[in-house]
Amino acid sequence: ILIEWGDFVLPAWHTFYVLAALVAYYSMQALGRKSHPEVDSQDLASLFVVCYIAGYFGARMLSILVEEHFTEWFDVFLRLFSLGPMTFYGGAVAAMIAGTIYTLLKRLPFWSLLDICIPAGLFALAVGRIGCFLNGDDYGIPVADQLNPPFWAVAFPYHEEKLFRYPVQLISTVGVGSFAAYLTFRFQSLQAQKGAGYVGVLAVVFYAVFRFTIEFLRGDPRGSVFSGALSTSQFISLWVVFAVVVVAAGRRWVRASP
Repeated sequence: ILIEWGDFVLPAWHTFYVLAALVAYYSMQALGRKSHPEVDSQDLASLFVVCYIAGYFGARMLSILVEEHFTEWFDVFLRLFSLGPMTFYGGAVAAMIAGTIYTLLKRLPFWSLLDICIPAGLFALAVGRIGCFLNGDDYGIPVADQLNPPFWAVAFPYHEEKLFRYPVQLISTVGVGSFAAYLTFRFQSLQAQKGAGYVGVLAVVFYAVFRFTIEFLRGDPRGSVFSGALSTSQFISLWVVFAVVVVAAGRRWVRASP
């Protein structure tokens, strides 16, 4: 809880969820004006709304399938319209699919919009993970030395296990936010080197590799595949990297060895 004043309660996670959405929107508009002024701001706003709605339902859907118990598919449909946990990868994939369909139908420059939208999404994720940290969600595994924990270890007061843990939420904020800032700073030079789409694809593969790695430090239950060998997010990350390699090869960013 960020603020509690009488009957008024301002929850941390929901606040940062809204802030993340605002950051994504204004980042899209800023990158669009700076690098692709030919793209109408209204088209960017409409694209944001499409991706936002699809991302919300995609995030709820993956969370329901992985974390919640259900008996019938109709129950899944009902839960989509109820508040509950959300999974970033589910939202990201759904937003990507919906955004791609929208840009194709509207005949908008897909690769240029990819360059604009993906870094904006990383900025939003960096902000949203702060809300996860304040809420005690998506927590890390316990550190080895519980008697003399390192200064950066955190213990969540309302967690059933009062253990010092890796602050994976803040690690995500710093890592993802820093890379998004780097892409924004180098935006025009990267596009000049490789062409439209390179910034967006680079952002996607960075997050997939980053997420696969940081999952080893996650301690919350979030589904698994291959009898627990990989988490659901790690499994998705592998498919994302594979898709990026195919796309990069098609756009000749990856050259065969001589």
